[in-house]
Amino acid sequence: MKSKNKDESQETVQKFDEIEKNPIALSEDYTKQIIEQLNTDIASHFITFYQLKKQHWIVEGPDWKHIAAALDEYAKTNLELAEELAERITLIGGIPVSNPSRFEELSYVQFEGEDKYDLRTMLENDLKAEQKLITSIRERIDFAKENRDHGIDDLLKDVLEGHEETAHELHHYLQGESLEKSI
Repeated sequence: MKSKNKDESQETVQKFDEIEKNPIALSEDYTKQIIEQLNTDIASHFITFYQLKKQHWIVEGPDWKHIAAALDEYAKTNLELAEELAERITLIGGIPVSNPSRFEELSYVQFEGEDKYDLRTMLENDLKAEQKLITSIRERIDFAKENRDHGIDDLLKDVLEGHEETAHELHHYLQGESLEKSI
C-alpha cells in the first residue's frame, strides 16, 4: 500500500512493520516471527558495534595499540554481521531496523555507557555482549531448523562462528595477569 510519509513529499512503498510476500515460499507466520527476531539481532549488533568503537577510541595502557586494533576489528565484524542479517530480512520481504533510536529499544545487549572504564571492565562487558549474541543466535538457529529455513540456518551458523571466535579472543585477553590492576 502506497502512502505519503510525514513530510508528504515522498511516497511510502512499504511500511516498516509490513511484510511483502517472499519469493522463497516461507510461511507468513514464520516470516513475521523471524523478521522480528532478526531485527533484535541487528539492533544488538549495532549496540555492540558502538560499544566496541567507543572502546577502540579510548583504550589506554601498555598494549593499547594492539587492543585498539582488535576492538576495531571486532566492531567491523559486528557491522558486517548486521549487514548480512539485514540483507536476509529484505530477501524474505521485511525491512531491517535502521532507526538508531530503535536500536537500544530492541537490543538485548546493554550498552556499557559513554563513560571510560578500566580495560578489564570494558573487555568483560564485551565478552558478556558476545555471550548474549551467541545465546540468541543459537536460539534463532533452532527456530530456523524447526521451520526448515535452511538459508537462515546456514547464515546464522556463520554469524555464530564469528561471535564464538570473538568471545574466545576476549576470553584470552581476560586470562592471566596482563590486565590486572597495579597495586
